[in-house]
Amino acid sequence: MSETFWTSETFWTAVGAIGGTLAFGGVVWQAYLTRASLRVSQLMTADAIRSRLDTQAPAVTLKLSDPPWEPRAWNNTGMPCNTWPPGHTWHFPAQQDGSNRLVLQQLLVLENLSDRRVQVRCDGNLVIVSEENRPTAAGVFLLEPGETSPEVYLQRDFTIKQLAENFTAKQAGHDLPHQVRGSVTVEDDRDNGSTDRWDLVLTGCPVEPVPDREGLWRVAPWHLTEGSGLRTLDYSLLPPRQRIHWVSRARGVQLPAPAGS
Repeated sequence: MSETFWTSETFWTAVGAIGGTLAFGGVVWQAYLTRASLRVSQLMTADAIRSRLDTQAPAVTLKLSDPPWEPRAWNNTGMPCNTWPPGHTWHFPAQQDGSNRLVLQQLLVLENLSDRRVQVRCDGNLVIVSEENRPTAAGVFLLEPGETSPEVYLQRDFTIKQLAENFTAKQAGHDLPHQVRGSVTVEDDRDNGSTDRWDLVLTGCPVEPVPDREGLWRVAPWHLTEGSGLRTLDYSLLPPRQRIHWVSRARGVQLPAPAGS
C-alpha cells in the first residue's frame, strides 16, 4: 500500500507541476501574442502615416542630362566651355598634372510641380553659374509652386593623371578612385512631413593611352561599334530617390523604415 500511495502521490505531484508549467507557458504565449498583435498594429499605423505623408509630399522632379562629350577643358577664369583641340595628346610625366585638366560635368534641373514652396539643398560638387560666368556653390534656394530651378551642374575638374588612374583602375576591375559626387535634398515647411534626397555620382575614364606611343595619353576616340567616348563615363539619368518620413522634423524623430527595407 505504501508503495502504491507513494507512486500515486508522485504522479499527482508531477501532474501539478506539468499543469503549472502549461499555465506559465500559456501566460508567456499570451504575452507573445499580445506583443505580436501590438507590433502588427504599430506597423499598420506606421504604414498608414507613411501613405498619408507620401500623398502630401511635394511633387518635385529632378532631370539629368547626358554629360557633354568631349569633356570640357578646365580654365581658371570661368565655366569650362571649350574642348581640347582634336587629336591633342598629353605626355607623361611632363603634362600629367597642373593646368592640364578635364572637367566631368552633368546638368540637372529641378521643377516644383506641387502647390507648396519647397527648399532645395545642394551639397558636394554641385554648382550654378554666377553673373560673372564663374562656378559657385549651388547651396540652398527656394522653389515656388510651378517654378523651375536654375541650371545646376554636377561638376569637378581632374588632372590627366587622375583620369589615367581611373583608366588603370577600370582595367584592373577596381572601383574608380576619382568621382564627381553631389546630393540634392528637397523638403517643404511641415514638421510632420517628408524629405526627398538624390545622391549623384559621375565618373569614368575618358582618357586612354595612345597605342604604340609610350607615355602619351589622349581623349577616348570614337569607337566603330561602341560609338562616342561617352561610353567611357559612368553616370545615371534616373538616380533613385530616397525619402525620409518625419514624425517631427524639429525634434529629429523619423518614422521607422518599412519592414524589410
